[in-house]
Amino acid sequence: MTNTSGTINMILAALGGEGGGVLTNWVIDVADREGWLCQSTSLAGVAQRTGATIYYLELFPRDALPGDALPVMSLFPAQGDIDIAIASEIAEAGRMVQRGFVTPGRTTLIASDHRVYGITEKEHLGDGIVDASVLQAVAGQYARDYIHYDMLALANAHGTVISSVLLGALAGAGVLPFAKDSYRAVISATGKAVASNLAAFEASYERARSRGVEQFQPPPATALAPDRFELPAATNARGEALLQRLRAFPAACHEILYLGLQKLVDYQDYAYAHQYLDELETVLALDAGDDDHALVRECGRYLALWMCYEDIPRVAQLKTRSERMAKIRTEVQAEPDQLLAVTEFFRPRVEEMCALMPRALGQRVQASPGCRRVLGWFTGGKRLRTDTIPVFLLLRTLAGLRRWRRSTLGYSHEHTLIQSWLQAVRSAAGSDRVLALELVECGRLVKGYGDTRARTTAQMQAILAHAAGDTVSADSIAALREAALADDEGRAFTRALAA
Repeated sequence: MTNTSGTINMILAALGGEGGGVLTNWVIDVADREGWLCQSTSLAGVAQRTGATIYYLELFPRDALPGDALPVMSLFPAQGDIDIAIASEIAEAGRMVQRGFVTPGRTTLIASDHRVYGITEKEHLGDGIVDASVLQAVAGQYARDYIHYDMLALANAHGTVISSVLLGALAGAGVLPFAKDSYRAVISATGKAVASNLAAFEASYERARSRGVEQFQPPPATALAPDRFELPAATNARGEALLQRLRAFPAACHEILYLGLQKLVDYQDYAYAHQYLDELETVLALDAGDDDHALVRECGRYLALWMCYEDIPRVAQLKTRSERMAKIRTEVQAEPDQLLAVTEFFRPRVEEMCALMPRALGQRVQASPGCRRVLGWFTGGKRLRTDTIPVFLLLRTLAGLRRWRRSTLGYSHEHTLIQSWLQAVRSAAGSDRVLALELVECGRLVKGYGDTRARTTAQMQAILAHAAGDTVSADSIAALREAALADDEGRAFTRALAA
């Protein structure tokens, strides 16, 4: 681009921790080296991935100005007035198109293909993930030139953050009239992670020069996955006993049930995994085998998830795993000799504390206003440093309480409801397979913890009560399930149940 008659307008959207501010400063420094003026402004995003920080830059050549005159440049991007749009993630590129910052006859769009799921996607009760292929199609349709590839993978391969890769894409796209050496110089001038940033810049520069578009190539026939999942060999005698029982199930069910067994052994013990197979054998006896034994397969999916409900021992178990700390260190790119502080946020409720008690005691404490007031002193938001020895030992102790889980109030509550669900499935399977499958699919409703868990289990109980009626049908169960997934306040479900 050789626009010297006016400003070059550029907008950048980056998530927290991706170096959007660093990238902006690099562009400003490059412009200064090349004899251009650059004005920038930014609008901070919202935490927890509900919005990116938006940076806006206007660039103007100094030699186009008479004397000491200065141009008047805007501090705010305008629709249809953007020359270059950069997005650190494909959903942010879609938002730029939606806001009108990408114009077919003018805008060059540079974006990474990877996904970082937003809060609106994660909090959806069903599947709220945005289709990335649709975003790609929209971006390609509205941009004058669309340069895209997985820039995060390129950054990870060079041990750096995505800002240096985005700068390489900007330089390689040729949309700014600046020399490549100027970009390299500003990276070197920072004195921080220079080698890795320059390597990532060079790799991205070459990708962008070739327009970096990755065409899908189907894998060769020899690399295609087999039609059936092959059960792996057991590593001990108890595992072999489980696999021996699993082999009695149809082959189409092996993969789902094997993953369920793995999860249950990790969650509790081998006996718990055998208990899982005990329940599924009763369903298998009623499965006619339609659709590759879909009844058993789907029942196995949701039963494993439900049996691994999240209580205090499970949360403590997950928080203190060594691989979790290693993952955190990798994500923040901590050096081996760097100290890393990790603060965990907890919000225990009285009900969760009572769920950890023996059944009879938990019921009495939960019903006692005085006991609830005392336990209330320990509720509310808590911030605990799991990188400290006292907190780590406390959580390891809580995780160890899972060996007594079967005697707790929480276990009794969950498994009573599980049995009600399985009994409804078994009752329906004998006469109406479609109704049985719809009841099985209701297993996806029960999820989360705290207030979410209380709401979803209450909805499940209401559906099971409806299923016990004389006028129950597969369509009515499906309608209630979809209504339960429609909103997290339960308004749609309440209307559907009343109807």
